[in-house]
Amino acid sequence: MRSRILGALVAAGIAVGGAPAAFAEDIAIAMHVDPSHEMFSVGRKLKELIEERSDGAFTVTLLGTEVGGERDHLEGASFGEYQIALGGSMPMSLYAPKYAASDLPFVYSSTAQARKVYEGELGEAVNAALVASANLRLVGISKRNPRNLTSNAPVRTPADVEGVRMRVPEIASWVKIWSALGALPSPIAWPEVYTSLQTGVIDMQENPVGYIHAGKLYEVQKYVDKTQHVYSFFHWLMNNDFYESLSEEDRAMIRGAIDEAIAWGDETTDTLQAELYADLEAKGMTVVEPDTAAFREKAAPAVREVAQGLDPQVRDYVLSFID
Repeated sequence: MRSRILGALVAAGIAVGGAPAAFAEDIAIAMHVDPSHEMFSVGRKLKELIEERSDGAFTVTLLGTEVGGERDHLEGASFGEYQIALGGSMPMSLYAPKYAASDLPFVYSSTAQARKVYEGELGEAVNAALVASANLRLVGISKRNPRNLTSNAPVRTPADVEGVRMRVPEIASWVKIWSALGALPSPIAWPEVYTSLQTGVIDMQENPVGYIHAGKLYEVQKYVDKTQHVYSFFHWLMNNDFYESLSEEDRAMIRGAIDEAIAWGDETTDTLQAELYADLEAKGMTVVEPDTAAFREKAAPAVREVAQGLDPQVRDYVLSFID
C-alpha cells in the first residue's frame, strides 16, 4: 500500500493492523563522500526538503562510507538496497560506457562544455542506457570542481608523472589515458586513498579540491597540481523500480527537491572553491600551475582511441575539442 495512502489514514486518525497508524516510507541515500564534503551537505538539504514537502509520508536516511565505497553504493541502489546513490564518474563507465564522455581527461576546458553530454536527445539516451543496464535512473547532476593531481613533488609537465604510481578511480578510459602519459595508474577505492598515500602504495592521486580537503590529503601530500584535467559531475541515481512505483505527485515532489538541492549545492561549490585552495595552502600545501597544454597534447592520441568506442554523436563531440 502506498505510503501516501497510509499517511492519509494516519492524518485521519485511523489505525492500521490494530495499532496506532504511524507509517512513513524511508528513502535511503548512499553517498561515498566524507560528511564534511559539500555533496554530503547536498544530501542533508535533500533530506530536509523531501521530509518537509512529503508531510510525513517519507523519511530520509543518509548513509556514507560506513556501508562501502562508490561501487558498493551503486550496486546497492541497482538492487534496491538504497533508493538513491551518489555516483562520481563510475556509473557512466560501468553502466553507460558509450556515453561516458563528460569526464574524459584532458578534453574540456569548462563545466558547460562537459554538461552538453547530458542534454537533449543525448541525455535521454544516457538515461535509457542506465535503466537498461543497471535499473538506475539519472535524476540529477551536481557540478564538481575540476580534478587536479596531488603529489609530494611538483608536477609541471607530463614528464613529472612518468613512472609515478598514482591513484585513479576504477575507470578503464582513465587508466588508458594516464598510462599514455607515462604514469602508473592504480584503481583504488576512495576510502583507501589516504592510507595508500601514507604507506607509499601510491605516490600521487587525482581528485577535485573538495575531496582533497575533506579527505585531509594535506597530511600526506605536499602539492596541489592544477592540471584541471576533468570537468565532471556527481550523478544522483535512483533505483528505477522505486521511481516507477511513485505516484505522479510524489515523483514531481522528489524531483523538485532534488533540483533545488542540486542548485543550492552548485552555488556552494562555486563559493567554496577559492576558500578550499586557500585553506590547503594554510595547511602547508603548495599550489602548482602545470603546463596544461602539454598534458592535453600528449594525451590526445589516447583520447582519440577511447573516443572510437563511444556513441557516434558523443565521439564527434569529443573529437571536436582535440582535432
